[in-house]
Amino acid sequence: MDPSPVSSKSAIDGDRAHPDHNASRLPIEVCENIIDMLDSLFFVDRVANTRALHRCALVCRAWRVRSQRNLFYSVVLHDLPALQKFSAVLDNTPHLCEYVYGLTLTGHTLHTTASPLSLLPIALLIKLTKLQDVTINRLCENKVLYPRTWYPYGPVLQSAKFLQYLPLHPRFALFFSAFTAISRLYIFNLTFGHFKDLARMINCLPALRTLDCEGVRCMALGPLPFNMKPRANGSHAPARPFAPNLQVLCLLNVDIHCVQRLVFACGPRLRQLMVTMPFVYDIEMVLLGDPTTEHTVGVDLSLCSTLERLDIGLDPEVVTDGQSFDKLKAMLHSWDSKVSIQNVHLRAWYEDDFTRKGFADLLGTAGRVLEDLFHESSAPPSADGEFGEQGRRWRIWVELYDWEVWRDWWSTHVQKCFPTLAKSDGLGMNFLPPSYNLRKWKDSDALPPMPTTTT
Repeated sequence: MDPSPVSSKSAIDGDRAHPDHNASRLPIEVCENIIDMLDSLFFVDRVANTRALHRCALVCRAWRVRSQRNLFYSVVLHDLPALQKFSAVLDNTPHLCEYVYGLTLTGHTLHTTASPLSLLPIALLIKLTKLQDVTINRLCENKVLYPRTWYPYGPVLQSAKFLQYLPLHPRFALFFSAFTAISRLYIFNLTFGHFKDLARMINCLPALRTLDCEGVRCMALGPLPFNMKPRANGSHAPARPFAPNLQVLCLLNVDIHCVQRLVFACGPRLRQLMVTMPFVYDIEMVLLGDPTTEHTVGVDLSLCSTLERLDIGLDPEVVTDGQSFDKLKAMLHSWDSKVSIQNVHLRAWYEDDFTRKGFADLLGTAGRVLEDLFHESSAPPSADGEFGEQGRRWRIWVELYDWEVWRDWWSTHVQKCFPTLAKSDGLGMNFLPPSYNLRKWKDSDALPPMPTTTT
């Protein structure tokens, strides 16, 4: 979080309070548990809770350490001045470096000449040795999810100029690689000049295990980076494979050519993959790539021998697209995993684009396609229910976010969409409440219809 209030002298030295003998004395463990409750998973809540943590750090010496641990555990920086201020705080109070495990760069200055990203690895070099999570999120001022009512859109430096893509120093990857503990990287709404810039950012992190890209674009595809090329000829094989520890890959609303390249390069090590359908074709991207290794049919999973779980986010256009279900079948046909159970998870992308009935109808179409596919390619259901072939088994999961009163309605419709799998116990439903104001259906305020009764 923005650390400047915590670094003030009053927060560190001036923490002696006048005793109030009439005040109740609570055990410090109770106070610490209350302070811990100000930690939040959701970004919107964290912005508000930061102010409370600042105040807690100023109460007394007994509260300061716990408040600072929560305040600095996951730091949010909005622009270049915030990065510079944070770096100065760490220089003056180096013990705070041990508290930082997460870092978020967010705001609308990432695509400007004053972007904080290029300077981040230089400003924080050798300081954040325990940094594990990095989120880079460019917010657009017109986004419905990020209104002015809660996000502080500060002024952009007068000398800064807006750019079409992320400005990265040529040696950015070299400095970024110094963060050897980063295992999770989340990138939202960024545009890179070339695909190689995205690939370098990913490949330079030696401990990276989870990559989540949403709304990420590349201005030009360019040739296939050397360490992403096939390794059939050992004499020309790179010494180190691309992102050797990457196991979880989420590519949401990303151009199909970029998806193909990343799945091809990381496939042999992936355990979980998530994509959205219909696949995205960025008409503005310059496609001067390597046609010998790429195709536009879909995603080839033949190299994903360790893949255990495939998540598919379904957009309403998957019905009108006309080819998406054929590409879905082709993708599943190519899945040559050696794991005992191949789990396919289906979800709405996003819920606010659907009514409940609309998504249930879409699941019905997907159910007919998938059940036909499994009948064509699999042996009859095994004793424990799943379809399988040569020791492999399929299992379908439907991911739903809704209120508890809708659980029975969804359960009935999901079973109707996959009747064969439901009878053979090859179907599952994960039902969770909506998170914050997200994941709301178009008819979110409606109540489930009353079941009809016969006399």
